[in-house]
Formats: sequence, structure tokens, C-alpha cells
Amino acid sequence: MRISFTLNGRPAALEAEPFERLAPLLSSNFDLKSVRTACGIGRCGACMVLVDGKAVNACLLIAGKVEGAEIFTAEGLEAVAAPLIAALEAHGAIQCGYCAPGLLVSLAASLLAGDRVRAEDVEATLTGNLCRCTGYAGIRAAIADVFG
Repeated sequence: MRISFTLNGRPAALEAEPFERLAPLLSSNFDLKSVRTACGIGRCGACMVLVDGKAVNACLLIAGKVEGAEIFTAEGLEAVAAPLIAALEAHGAIQCGYCAPGLLVSLAASLLAGDRVRAEDVEATLTGNLCRCTGYAGIRAAIADVFG
């Protein structure tokens, strides 16, 4: 089936089976480096994308559900995520970089929604985003800088 949607602000379409997972379709058809299938079961957040403003795991989302949707990957959120990227860099919050796109998408969803992520909300905001390198201290500090 042909699926049409908006990807990072531009019209996009692809041929896919209705139950194919979105993550491999985005990475292979549009050469997006930020959409990574790691765990494949929605636990790590490496494949996180925004779909109609909501952060979702692209490894769990089937292609048939994105017809007409507005999808943003980390590549398409550079302007929104610029303060997040600067804060993450300043606090040494990202080491290997594998989790970075998913973290950015999750945090950008909060910024776009106008949410204020407080220190006590960090764990809830980042539920579903795993980082094995940093211990989250730098990530928490960066979030405090951006969200106050």
C-alpha cells in the first residue's frame, strides 16, 4: 500500500505493507540516521520519533497508522532542539551518542507542548529512553538548564 505523510516538514510517501514497522522504513527509505532499531520492543527509545506531536517508538508503530500523519525525527527537530543539544553538550550528557536522538525527540516533545519538566519529572519524561553510558547526571543537569 502507498502511505503518504509529512516527514520533517516535507511531503513524503512510501510503499509498505500495512503491518511493517515504521523505524526500518524511515531509516532505509529516507536515509535517516537518527531512527535506530535497537531493542525492537519499545524499551530503549533509540527509534523515537514525533508523530502528530507525540513521542512514539517507531519500532512499534506500524506503517498503516501513519497515513496523513506529521512525523518528525531528530534531524527535523534541529531548530527546536538547539537549546537541548547545547545543554547536553555543555554537561557532557551524551557519550556514545546512540541514545541521543531518542532523548532529543522525547525532550523536544515536551518543549513543543509547552511542558515544564521539573527535576522531579525527569524520570517520567525520559521513561522509555535508556542510556547505558552516562548515569543520567549530565542529562538531568541539561534538562534543568533548558526547562528551569
